[in-house]
Amino acid sequence: MPIDDLTALGQIMRKTRKEKDLTQQELSDLSHVSVKQIANIEKGKMNPSYLILRSLAKVLHISLDTLINPDISLEDEGVNQMKMLYSSCPPEMRDTLLHHTQETVKELTELLCMCRNSISGA
Repeated sequence: MPIDDLTALGQIMRKTRKEKDLTQQELSDLSHVSVKQIANIEKGKMNPSYLILRSLAKVLHISLDTLINPDISLEDEGVNQMKMLYSSCPPEMRDTLLHHTQETVKELTELLCMCRNSISGA
């Protein structure tokens, strides 16, 4: 990875880690990546392997795409977050999650239509 990409990766990782209220030590304990490696990644001084990135992304509940692509669109980020929610859900609960998500989308769509109708009718 070029230096600028490593810096961006480090910034994304630090930001996400802090959003999850994790210290470097806690992230290390959960991901089995050393604190020194985490610190070096966050400083943009280390080009981590795929296995390290995958382990960190899993603990931080973000996709690899989000972690390594600083220019990801908000829409793609949302898609990645939905994928992560689904994949982090226990397999026996995935159908329930999918059903509830579909019902929520239906309700939100109906609510949006009602709002638009009330605005256009006013």
